Amino acid sequence: MRSMLAGAAIIAFLISAGTARACGGGDPTPGRWSLDQRSYAEQNGMPFLDPGNDSRLNLLFLMFDADPALRPKDDAISKGEEKLDFYSSVLFSRPDFTDACRKAAAARDRKDETASAFADGEGTRCVSIESGRAAFTAAVEAEPALSVEERRALTAAREKIAPSCRNEKADAAAQALAQIAPSAAGQEFASYLIGADAFYEGDFDRALERFGKLDSARNAWLREAARYMTARALLNKAQIGAFADFDGTATPNVTDRATLTAAQAAFQTYLKSYPTGRYAASAQGLLRRVYWLAADDERLAAEYGRQIAQGSGAKVGLDDVDLAQEIDAKYLSAAKDHASREPILLATQDLMKLRSDGKETHLAAAELDAQAKAFAGHEDLFGFLKAARAYYADADFAATLQALGAPIAAPRSYLAFSRETLRGQALMASGQYPQAIEHWTKLRGTVSNPLWKEAVELGLALSYERAGMANKVFLPETRLSSPRIRAILLRHTAGPILLRMAVADPQASAEERKLARFLLLYKEATRGQYANFLRDFSAEGLAQDDAAAPEVSDLPKSAIFLSSPANEPYKCPAPKAVVAELAADPRSAHGLLCLGDFVRHSGFARFDAWRPAADELGGAKAIFPGEPFSRGDVYQRLIADPATKDADRAYALYRAINCYAPAGSNDCGGKDVDKAQRKAWFQTLKSRYGATQWARGLQYYW
Repeated sequence: MRSMLAGAAIIAFLISAGTARACGGGDPTPGRWSLDQRSYAEQNGMPFLDPGNDSRLNLLFLMFDADPALRPKDDAISKGEEKLDFYSSVLFSRPDFTDACRKAAAARDRKDETASAFADGEGTRCVSIESGRAAFTAAVEAEPALSVEERRALTAAREKIAPSCRNEKADAAAQALAQIAPSAAGQEFASYLIGADAFYEGDFDRALERFGKLDSARNAWLREAARYMTARALLNKAQIGAFADFDGTATPNVTDRATLTAAQAAFQTYLKSYPTGRYAASAQGLLRRVYWLAADDERLAAEYGRQIAQGSGAKVGLDDVDLAQEIDAKYLSAAKDHASREPILLATQDLMKLRSDGKETHLAAAELDAQAKAFAGHEDLFGFLKAARAYYADADFAATLQALGAPIAAPRSYLAFSRETLRGQALMASGQYPQAIEHWTKLRGTVSNPLWKEAVELGLALSYERAGMANKVFLPETRLSSPRIRAILLRHTAGPILLRMAVADPQASAEERKLARFLLLYKEATRGQYANFLRDFSAEGLAQDDAAAPEVSDLPKSAIFLSSPANEPYKCPAPKAVVAELAADPRSAHGLLCLGDFVRHSGFARFDAWRPAADELGGAKAIFPGEPFSRGDVYQRLIADPATKDADRAYALYRAINCYAPAGSNDCGGKDVDKAQRKAWFQTLKSRYGATQWARGLQYYW
C-alpha cells in the first residue's frame, strides 16, 4: 500500500490528520498541488490512476471501470472543503472519497452485513453472534413442527450463546435446553444450538460433531446452516496459532494444513450446493481467507480477478471499498512480488512500482513488456502503463505521448481520464505550454465529475502559470472555478495588478476578496511599496472583509492593519502611519522596527517566506516585486548603522537576540548568526544600554 516493502495499513482519514496548520510556530507546508505525485501520497490522492495514490484508490478506479454501475454518481462525490483554503490537501482526501463510495454502495442496498467481517480477522466466530441469532430465530419461527413452548425455549437458549465473545457462563444454553423435552424437529434445532455453543466457545471438534449430524436434517435452514458452520469450524480450527498477534501479521503461519485443506473443500461443497445461498457471500469471503492462509497467491489473485470481473462485491456481498481494502491487506501489501496474471491487480502493482522517493523506480521496461499476454483484452490499460512508465521512470515525454495515441474526446472511464491527464502532464513537462493549455481547455469542457474537473483546472492553472499567463485564471472568459486553485495563485504568484483586480472583482467571494486585499497590503508594506500601500489602503474595505469573511484559512484578521498592538513597551502607531513614516524616510529606524513588530504580531512571516516546489502550483517565479521581509536582517542592519539612535539600537539588539528564543533557532528570517555573535549582542546590550528596559528585561541569550 505505502510501498512494495512496507505493507502496514493506514486506515486513519480518516484520518485524518490532514495538513499541518499553524500561525507562526507550525509547519506552513500544505499538500502538494501538482499532478505529479511520484511518492506515496498517504491520505491525499489524485482522481486518476497515479503511482502516488494509495493502492486501494487505484484499485477502486479500475473496479469502477470494470463495472460502471458501482461508480458513485458525480453529485455524490465530494472533494472536501469548497471554501477558499490555500493550505488544504491536494484535490481531495482518500477517506472522504471512500466514504462517498460507501454511501453510494449502501444506497444500492446490496451489501451483506457480515461479508466483509468474515473475510478478515482471526477469531471470526464472534462476528456472527447477532446475525446468527437473528437467522436462527427466523428459522425457528418458520418451522411449523415446533410448538409454541419449543420456539420460546429454543429462542431463549440461543440468546444465551455468546461465551467466549462476552465471557459469560458456557453452560447457559445447555441449561435453557434442559428445561424442555423437544419434538424430533426440536431435537434437531437443539442439536444445532449445542454445536453453535461449542463453536463460539472455541471447541471446534465438538461443534463439527454436532453440525455433521445435521447434514440430513428435516429443516432446510438447518441443513444449509450446518454445512456452512462445518466449513467455518474447520477454518477456525486450522488457524489456531497461525497469528503471532491477533491477526496482526501479514504472513500467517498455519501448521494444521490438513484441516485447512478440509475447510477449503467444505466451503467449496457448500457453494456448489448453495451457489446463491444465504451464506454464499461470507463463504466466498472465507474461501478467499483459506487461500490467503495457505499462501496460495495464484488462487487468491484469480478469485479477486473473478470478483472484479463479475462486478466487484455485487454478487458476493462485499462493497467495492471493502473489496479493495481486503485485496490490499491480503495480497498487495505482502512483502513479495506477486506473479499475478489478473490485469487489474497487475496494473495496481505496476503503479506501485513506479513510485519513487528519489529518481529510481522499480518497474523495468523489460518487466512491463513481459506482461503483455496478461493484458490481452485490456490493451488500453497496458498502453497506459507503458506511457506511465515512459513518463515516471524514463522522463521520456515524447515516448509518453506516442504510447498514449490519439486523444479521447470525452473520457468517461477512469482509465480514459487517466490517459488524458497523463497527456497533459507530458505536454507540460516537455515545455509545450500552448498545446497543454489547448488540451486542458478542451478536456475541461467534457468532464462533469467534480474531482476530475478540479484536476483539469489544476493542469490548466499550472500551464497558465508556467507560460506567464496566471491572470487567465481570473479573467471572466477563462476564469477557473476552483477557489483553492485561485487562492494558491493569489498567495504565491500574483503581482499587485492581479491582486487589485481580485479585490475589485464582482465575481470574487468575500473570502477571496479578503485574501487578495490582505496579501496586497501586506506585501506592499513589507516589500518597500509604501506609496502603493497608502494608495490601496482602505479602512472601510478592511473592516468589511472581516465582517463578511471572519475566517479565511490561516489568514490573520484584517483588523491588524487598523490599530497598533496595545500595551507594547516600544511605542508604534497603527500600520498606516508606520508605512507613511517609511514612505517619507525608507531608512527610518523607528519605522523599520515598528514594521518588524507588525510582522511579528501578524504571525504571517513564515507563510510569506515559504514557497511551493518548482513543479507545484504557485512554484513559478512570483510576479510581486521585492523579497519577503526579514526582521533579522533589519535588526542586524540597524545594529551596525552608526546613525541608529541609542533607543532604537537597544531595541534592535533586544529583538535580534530574541529571534533565537527559546531553542536557539532563527525565527526572524534572514541570515543566521552564530552563538558567539548573539553573546556579543547580549554583552553590548547589558553594558552599553544597561539602563534600558530592554537590557533589564533580558536575562539570557540563545
